[in-house]
Amino acid sequence: MDMGHKFPTVWNQLADTMYLNHLPTAEVRISNVAPFSFARLRSDRGLPEIARPTTGESGYIVPVQLAAIPYIEQFFGKRKVSSGSYPTGGVSAIDLRDEPAVLLPHAFDTVIVYVTHGALADIAYEHRSPPVEQLRGTHGHPDPIVYHLAKTLSASLEHPRHASKIFLDHVLHALNCHLVSSYGGVKTSAAQFRGGLSTALMRRAKELLEANLDGNIPLRHLAEACGLSTSHYTRAFKETFRKPPHRWLIERRIDRAKDLMTNSHLPIADIAIQCGFADQSALNRSFRRIHGISPGQWRRATTRERGSASPRTDYSDRSAASGSTRTARRAGR
Repeated sequence: MDMGHKFPTVWNQLADTMYLNHLPTAEVRISNVAPFSFARLRSDRGLPEIARPTTGESGYIVPVQLAAIPYIEQFFGKRKVSSGSYPTGGVSAIDLRDEPAVLLPHAFDTVIVYVTHGALADIAYEHRSPPVEQLRGTHGHPDPIVYHLAKTLSASLEHPRHASKIFLDHVLHALNCHLVSSYGGVKTSAAQFRGGLSTALMRRAKELLEANLDGNIPLRHLAEACGLSTSHYTRAFKETFRKPPHRWLIERRIDRAKDLMTNSHLPIADIAIQCGFADQSALNRSFRRIHGISPGQWRRATTRERGSASPRTDYSDRSAASGSTRTARRAGR
């Protein structure tokens, strides 16, 4: 398994200290869309020995267990801090400054999210709270919110072409907000965020999203373009449009696809690409979720409706013209 130099050092070091580069059954999958943020580590057998401590890194790693682990020991340096079983959905919050290491003799399947101190500080500042000095330590405790978000991240690794940057940013931001609230001691409140985007910012937000229909623009860049923090932008956008940015973007893609299906003869596969979808199947899923039918069914039904409407319109026009002629003839008499 070649991690390569293109990945952040935290993933290279974890793969090295856990001997994953030399474990035939091990797999490390790092998000190409958000390579600094999360990865999935799994193996059909345990580690051959205690992993070496991870050193020289800052921030947190948040391992989330996608499968139960019968026995595990967690160390900070040489100090054992936990031992026992981790259930499916078990979550740990580990400060990399503690130089973590692990004894893991059994098979594992884990999503690890990398969280920077800066990301947590930004969220705390937005809520007018002091910076998060330390996430409350937890070792394998169930957290259904983190677990379900981690499963979404894991699914994006299985189907990377179907996960846009803006969507993954939304999931990761939600996860960080939960960590700040549940493990960082910050009391979050939506009261200070009441009110949506101004007319000018609403227009700016729409322009930016419509110019990036593929969604591969960081949520942070959208917020900065509006002069807002990510948290404030996300809340204000949802207040204004009644849906988060990534959902609004999908609906705009669908609107554009409908326009092209109505007014062009392009194949649906080509329309999907032009509208920012990874492929026709991605368009099919989103279209069916919104309209209850496939794009092909919608196009055929729309074509039939337009085709059947044209003769009636022509007949009405001919009847009106004929009536006008008869009226003129009677007047001439």
